[in-house]
Amino acid sequence: MHQTVRFGFGLAALATAIGATAGTTDAGITKQTTTLQGVAVSAGVDDPNLAPPGSAAALAPSQGNLFEIEPQSVLSANFIHTIATPKADYLALVELTPSAVNAAPNGAGLSSKSATIRGFQDGEYDVTFDGIPFGDPGAFGHATTAFFPGPSLDKVVVDRGPGTASNLGNATFGGTVALYSAPTTDKPSGQVSAMYGSGATWQVAGTGNTGAMNKIGTEASVNYSHTESDGLIDHAGFRQDNVLFKVNQPVGDNTTLTLVADYNKVKWNTFTAQPRKRTDLYGLEFGGLNDDPTSQGYASYNIDDRHADFEYLQLHGDYGDWRVDNKFYTYGLRDSGPGAVSLIGAVPNNALLPGGGVPGAFNNSRYRAVGDFLTAEKDVGSGWLQSTVKAGIWAERTYQVQDQVTVDLSTMTPRVLKGEPNANIIDTRQHTNTTQSYLEIDWHPLENLSIVPGVKQIVFDRTLDGVSNFLPVGGSGHFATTLTSVAANYRFSPSLAAYAQVAKGFQAPKVNILQGTAGTGNVEPQTTTNYQAGVVWKTPTTVADVDVYYIDFGNLVTSVDEPIGPGGALVSVFVNQGGVIYKGVEGELTHILGDSGFSVTANGSINSAYSKTTRRQIANAPMSTADAGFIYDHGPLYGSFLVKYVGTRFAGVGETGGATYNPNTRLPRYNYTNFNIGYRFTPDLRLQLSTNNLFDHRTAIQGNGLAKDPTYYYLARRNYTVQATYTF
Repeated sequence: MHQTVRFGFGLAALATAIGATAGTTDAGITKQTTTLQGVAVSAGVDDPNLAPPGSAAALAPSQGNLFEIEPQSVLSANFIHTIATPKADYLALVELTPSAVNAAPNGAGLSSKSATIRGFQDGEYDVTFDGIPFGDPGAFGHATTAFFPGPSLDKVVVDRGPGTASNLGNATFGGTVALYSAPTTDKPSGQVSAMYGSGATWQVAGTGNTGAMNKIGTEASVNYSHTESDGLIDHAGFRQDNVLFKVNQPVGDNTTLTLVADYNKVKWNTFTAQPRKRTDLYGLEFGGLNDDPTSQGYASYNIDDRHADFEYLQLHGDYGDWRVDNKFYTYGLRDSGPGAVSLIGAVPNNALLPGGGVPGAFNNSRYRAVGDFLTAEKDVGSGWLQSTVKAGIWAERTYQVQDQVTVDLSTMTPRVLKGEPNANIIDTRQHTNTTQSYLEIDWHPLENLSIVPGVKQIVFDRTLDGVSNFLPVGGSGHFATTLTSVAANYRFSPSLAAYAQVAKGFQAPKVNILQGTAGTGNVEPQTTTNYQAGVVWKTPTTVADVDVYYIDFGNLVTSVDEPIGPGGALVSVFVNQGGVIYKGVEGELTHILGDSGFSVTANGSINSAYSKTTRRQIANAPMSTADAGFIYDHGPLYGSFLVKYVGTRFAGVGETGGATYNPNTRLPRYNYTNFNIGYRFTPDLRLQLSTNNLFDHRTAIQGNGLAKDPTYYYLARRNYTVQATYTF
């Protein structure tokens, strides 16, 4: 993430300054003054999008970075547009990297249900767009379908670690998934595509670049995609539109002003995991939905309608020894729709509406974030004292409003359900204020050695008031912490680098700590201490990396019920308790096999994530992952054959044993195979067939781990897409 320090001059002053330029060297190594998310070395960036065509770096599905200071997987534009399915969301892209697991029972890109990295859950890692973190301000989760579908992305970087001090965000705790838009171009260009596939899925997409439009060098681009599907789950339809605009305007010789705006509209039928007795009866494609308007499962009664936007204005200046970057941004999400009380058949209609009707609720939620990043760096010293001093500040304010009212779904009118005091389940308002500042030194005592110590100060405030589950909630919390880090990267040669890191990660307290009736007490933010080291090797025919990690997660926030007052009534009190030890080995390899056009590729991990209290594996953390296969690219024909493997995981409370043993928490190992084949009729026109889950494995991939009648999601059935793409 590009992050940020305060200086006593404004944007107008920056626009009048003068400075230096950037250039490109061989093998995709770019000399530049800004860095990829999580890369502390500012001397260059190892970018596969700039690698020579046909090289291992250009072909690899994922790869490390020669300048990284923590384990990292970079997914290139070639992977996004010729190996991944055209309808992928960013989690469907990330799932093919080491230690990553994703569940998409309705098909890739059609409402992913969860994703973990090393066992860290959604909300325990950051997601950024062009360096700006975004997410739900309550629990820091991410509405994957509502922001940045695959066709809008040019690159994805998975940082498996908290980064250096300059890496800011509310959940650097478990790493960062960094999404990047494509740069504008100085020449007019464009691309259009059309796709059709299983589940009556179709997509049209396009990108256009104006090139430099006038004497002052204005460049603009637009990216649009429309996707519709009946879904691979019965009655789980999906419809999405996304448009992204970008304008790049030079201001003088050394300053650039960039405006980016993305708008997304998505609507789909919500479904849920099912107990085995129901999938045995209705099939593995059953997600609780049907076409009966007297049933809670009627598809039109279970809808999620989301409208999202994301905008930022960036002013970047490169002034010789000084670089300054400012990003002012806002993003928001409006989410509404009805939903049933139960999609697993557990609650009959007349149990809640004895007078007739279909019980459910109508949900409304909206949030808005406004923030600013200001960063500055200066080159100082010479010889063994040569360094770049970096400082920055990030400030963000958010608000979120949520309300939920019980209704008769057949009329969409409010109704009080039997046993409830009224129809208002939820009516809450919350605000957060975040300020994070850092100081970091990128020291080069040797030409190829970078040592990066840094310190970061975090201040986080949250307020909440309203009603949740029919009960009043509210309060405020103030949280502050200081994190330190040190990392090093050494380039043994242009093709070989090693790195090591010791760093603190952070997760701001979630909104649920304010929902305990006894308040927050002395709760501290959850933190991790990360110890990581690795090696990256790159040649024209081979890219490979391997890393080891040990992460000590402390200050786990949990709630306990304690008696308060003369009557001894139980109230929830949030405290810090226990934690988790994460450790493992990860690696990636792609190697070109002579002049045959074939390359072999593989990545994998051996992972452990055990509770300090129980000494057992935590929920949803895989014990191992792997992805292996081959890539072919020779002349007009190209393709890939990749097998993803996910080892044993545990659902619910995680691994159990002894008196608490529950076999339903154990989820089976599984694998699926994705096969792509494409043909270039001309350099500008290609046709591609993509098949996901080629061998139609239908393994349970996610569950709730209940001792009785547990529910499960399953691998989506074999599905295909055919896409035609024309570039101009």
